[in-house]
Amino acid sequence: MATWLERYRRGEHERVWAEMMAAGEHIRYEPLFSDALAVARETMSRARENIAVLHARLERIGYRFAYPDEAVQPPRPDVQHCIEELERRVGPMPLALRAWYEIVGSVNFIGYHPKWNNSAYSDPLVVDPIDMALEEYSIWREECRKYGSEAMGPYQAPLAPDYYHKTDIASAPHRAVVVYRIVLPNPAADAPVRDEPHQTTFVNYLRTCFRWGGFPGFEYAEERPAELAHLVRGLKAI
Repeated sequence: MATWLERYRRGEHERVWAEMMAAGEHIRYEPLFSDALAVARETMSRARENIAVLHARLERIGYRFAYPDEAVQPPRPDVQHCIEELERRVGPMPLALRAWYEIVGSVNFIGYHPKWNNSAYSDPLVVDPIDMALEEYSIWREECRKYGSEAMGPYQAPLAPDYYHKTDIASAPHRAVVVYRIVLPNPAADAPVRDEPHQTTFVNYLRTCFRWGGFPGFEYAEERPAELAHLVRGLKAI
């Protein structure tokens, strides 16, 4: 019988992830774990390639990144230690998020194009680095001490500001508000992204982002950039 990784590489991307999700927390045990983690890493390797392609294409068409140094950042050298530390504090993270931190690092496509309708909420792709998750954990723990764990609710790893704050960066700096997030611990293969408009999992969120050239908000826009077809051409399916 073919492994999940073999089937994923043959093009069964969504079906393989659906089966991995159906395994629930059993995905953490062999013989499932190694195969599932390999799929997660393959998925994020493809995501990293897509992000590199989009970054280069956006630069060529004159897109102006609000934070050029943060647009594409590889994983920090001690990322494995950071992952272990976060999981030691809060418990297991979904394999998809773990593989993202390991292989991609972070991305921040907040910015604008002079010829685009910049009043539209394009919701540029942003996924914060693991540093933010560790920082938010420290803040959450302190607030739990002050107000109680029940009042604070579960820890939620930050992913990105919401679509409003991504657009209105002049009055709401993107580091001030974090809305898209994943509740931890979560031992599954993937997990829902809280408060993201598509109400889907992390991997599906990335699929949607790539389908719209890194700007999933264009799905709801009445006017879309002419460059969109160029941006998405040839991106790898994940």
